[in-house]
Amino acid sequence: MTAAASPTGADAPAGAPAPAPRARLIALATVDPLAPGTFSGLSARMFGSLADAGVEVTALATRDVRWHDVFRGAVRPRALLGRTAADRRNPLVNPNWACSRRAFDDRNRRLARRLAELPPGVPTLQVGTEVDATVGQPGRPAYVITDCTTVQALAAGEFSVSQASPRVQAEAVEFQRQVFRHCARVLTLSDWARRSVVDDYGIDPGKVLAVGAGANLGDPLPPRPDRDHPTVLFVGRDWEQKGGPLLLDAFRRARARVPSARLVVVGCAPPLAGEPGVEVVGPLDRSDPAEDRRLRELYATATCFSILSTFDAFPNVLLEAGAAGLPVVSTAEGSRPEAVVDGVTGLLAGARHPDLVADALVAVLGDPDRAAALGAAAARRVADRYTWPVVTRAIAGALDLDIDLDPA
Repeated sequence: MTAAASPTGADAPAGAPAPAPRARLIALATVDPLAPGTFSGLSARMFGSLADAGVEVTALATRDVRWHDVFRGAVRPRALLGRTAADRRNPLVNPNWACSRRAFDDRNRRLARRLAELPPGVPTLQVGTEVDATVGQPGRPAYVITDCTTVQALAAGEFSVSQASPRVQAEAVEFQRQVFRHCARVLTLSDWARRSVVDDYGIDPGKVLAVGAGANLGDPLPPRPDRDHPTVLFVGRDWEQKGGPLLLDAFRRARARVPSARLVVVGCAPPLAGEPGVEVVGPLDRSDPAEDRRLRELYATATCFSILSTFDAFPNVLLEAGAAGLPVVSTAEGSRPEAVVDGVTGLLAGARHPDLVADALVAVLGDPDRAAALGAAAARRVADRYTWPVVTRAIAGALDLDIDLDPA
């Protein structure tokens, strides 16, 4: 159990008791729900926003792995060889254990014992669907928020569940169905995910709500794109998974038509030394004020933003680009058409083909006025729909939480 997050009561007189919380919530996630990196930062920002609105948040991590689980197949010994911390394709935890019904039932029992130590009736909000928080908890409402379903992940061949055996994959789908059925409400980040919960799992549409998420970029700087050197900005930790090779191919073709164009790569360091027009910045640590400022400068001086991920359950980085006033060039897959309105806030290629992506890049790189208009529309749309105050109000409404959040 981590320390609870709650409003600071900074306006109260010195020595005065803190005001009683208007609502309480138990935050659940695979690892610490309040850690900055959990669920790509969404978890900490969401629960932090709820705490700022007057909710007392108690956090629990659900991945409760015991030492004896190692002898039950929890760890893949071969994954210890040559593995990096960010290796998506070589998970340390064995998918055939983690995604199995047996492990699911163990997690439920372990969580139930920990929840029993907390006040009854306080609702749980889980990021993901790793546990059924209703097990052994009569009278405690349970909610989940998710960016995609197991069915969608399996269709895309993504996440560790796709490396499990067919039997375990089927078990994973069924225990996710159990979680959805037992929840009071199911929240999703997109309508794309919402449709899967309803259509693939048979869940009552009335209890499934798409609430979105807030953009994770800090206060954006005013846009000031370099019109003499129109720039495509790429931000992502995984060059391959985020479609970097396809983007590079398309950029080369676009640059043949817009010779002054540049591509700036942030978040990873692919071997592109000597590639004409390409600058590799590499990873930037947002917790470092200087590096965070550098990132926001790169957003402010770019002409457009582009990632071409093979799979993105909910591409928050596209919202970051919109918040910075950048139009997005991407493809019309998954939930991306919800984050980017084709022809209004960016351009979406109809297929993963370098010529189609190059045409979209040229359309904005070669027309700075159009790029500026698309970017301004993107900034307005993010401000209207994808800020944490807006999303927090939607979540609090779905959970019947009494919050104190200025609608302005």
